[in-house]
Amino acid sequence: MKDFQIRVIARACITRCDQGESDIQAVVGSYNLPKGDSDQVLAYVYSTRPDIEPKQVEA
Repeated sequence: MKDFQIRVIARACITRCDQGESDIQAVVGSYNLPKGDSDQVLAYVYSTRPDIEPKQVEA
């Protein structure tokens, strides 16, 4: 996936989180991206908006 596509999807995910969806990983997952692409989207989200944290799974 090209860089501009990563940025567009990441910003769409950020907007959805701002609108009330709380789990960024679920939001990114709803786009059904390949693993490598979803990792890049999440990395962009976390670098752009460090206040959006991934949900921690307790073991």
